[in-house]
Amino acid sequence: MRASVIVIDWHRPELTRRALAALEAQRGRVDLELVLVVNEARPGAAEAFAAEFPAVVVVAEARNTGFAGGVAAGAARAGGDVLVLVNNDAVPDPDFVERGLARLAAEPDLAAVAGHVVLEGAFRRVDDDRSTDDLVALGGAAWRRSDEGVELVNSTGVVVDASANGVDRDWLAPAGTASAGDDPFAFSGAAVFLRRPALESVGGFDPSLFMYYEDVDVSWRLRLAGHRVGYEPGARVVHRHAGSSSSSGQLVRYRSMRNRLVVTARNGSRRLLARVVLRTVLRLLRDLVGVPYLDGRHRRLLVLEAVPAVVRARRAGRSARRAAVVRPRDLERIWFGGHPD
Repeated sequence: MRASVIVIDWHRPELTRRALAALEAQRGRVDLELVLVVNEARPGAAEAFAAEFPAVVVVAEARNTGFAGGVAAGAARAGGDVLVLVNNDAVPDPDFVERGLARLAAEPDLAAVAGHVVLEGAFRRVDDDRSTDDLVALGGAAWRRSDEGVELVNSTGVVVDASANGVDRDWLAPAGTASAGDDPFAFSGAAVFLRRPALESVGGFDPSLFMYYEDVDVSWRLRLAGHRVGYEPGARVVHRHAGSSSSSGQLVRYRSMRNRLVVTARNGSRRLLARVVLRTVLRLLRDLVGVPYLDGRHRRLLVLEAVPAVVRARRAGRSARRAAVVRPRDLERIWFGGHPD
């Protein structure tokens, strides 16, 4: 079983070098190919990576194709039968690739295996005097970096709720309290092992998504086709949260809202899509009378660009939904916290 590890760089060479060095050290343990995609490559950037890492396949992209486009470009150049994605701001443990491949070998029905992603550094709980730099869990608990804190989980896969919101499973759970190994609905693109035939059978990554929800989209299509998405606690990476891009801001909010609509249109039932559209409209209406979630420019963009994209995605996914091994509504009942009746 040969693994091709794909790493995407966008103007963060210092972080990318850390990831590549940690992966290069694993060559003796497994049959491994490394593919680096340099998005919006500046003059000499790709050549510098090639000189420092001569065994790495370097793909230079003239423009920023985002994470989804970068993965698609890397997959086109990769030769492995397993594609492994690792964020460039993550450092994998020495046995990361070995542990993920072993899980795939042990369970042939798995099409994808999510890795165990922990946050770089240590953190302590903050009860008051909160800062905008604090990380906030879904339940509202805030955590701040501290030399005497604890290790926190970033992701053990992705879960999706009844309104198609995708969130990292076990986000900010203290180490040792995360999921033991049960399957998530989706993998996180920060660290995942994908069987190439299964990925290609569902169409691969959609470059038009650019960033956010591209991992949920592929996982959703895999599950509709009857495949499993698993999780391997031993395939661990240490992730610098938002090391390559901001985790907030207007672009992130816009992309999250836009891509949730598009991915639901492609893969979801009519009822789920109607619910997501309704919630998005209500969100935009609240923006007009309160503190806006999106600024005026991104609200206009959501209407002018996202609406045609949703229509195209609905049409493009029609044949796959009809041929699905698991019906969209059945999948939603099982995984999305109850179907929105």
